[in-house]
Amino acid sequence: MLSLTVNTCRPPGPSDGDSDTEEDTFDINAPPPDPVEAPIEHAAYKLRQETAKFVEEDNDMITAARKIAQKFQQMAKYTKGRREILELGQTEEKSDFNSMTDMIKTCREIIALTKTIQKHANMISMNCPDKRLVYSLANSMEPIGMLSQQLNIIASVKAAATGRYDEAAEVEADEMLTVNAQNLMKSVRNTVRASEACSVKMLSNPNVKLQFKRKK
Repeated sequence: MLSLTVNTCRPPGPSDGDSDTEEDTFDINAPPPDPVEAPIEHAAYKLRQETAKFVEEDNDMITAARKIAQKFQQMAKYTKGRREILELGQTEEKSDFNSMTDMIKTCREIIALTKTIQKHANMISMNCPDKRLVYSLANSMEPIGMLSQQLNIIASVKAAATGRYDEAAEVEADEMLTVNAQNLMKSVRNTVRASEACSVKMLSNPNVKLQFKRKK
């Protein structure tokens, strides 16, 4: 039963807990979250499925992609908690909303991680001899920069809506966040796949340190 007291209904912040420790608990064979009821979690699950195929050692791209999925999962928990508060009409909680800062911080962390993805993808594209694969990689990573900028804007909009108790604007920001998260994680997932394909063509290239080792 859901308690109606304010303290028990405080939404978890995106930074609650250490998401970086979740890697070993992910079950690649578990059923995915419902794409309609939990669209952000579903997109994060698909990205985790992709990263779970690889050994993270010597591959900062895989580590960054995993962390992006985990941080979006935390943000999804936060937005659901906020909706419960709004639906219960507990406006008192909004005056003591520490998670707003947490959300902006988490968005910035995600943006920093996307830059890691882009940096390694660019290095791979510069050294891959297969023009077709390079073109595919470029198309995969191209939306990441724009989507990262959008994420930063959405976080600011949501924070402002929460600060002035604008429920309609906050709901709209949640919808924008959902679309952005889905598209960003899809682009990251495609970039990981395209990067692996390129890496096969340059196994002996000393300029590229990333190793895409599939788990056995």
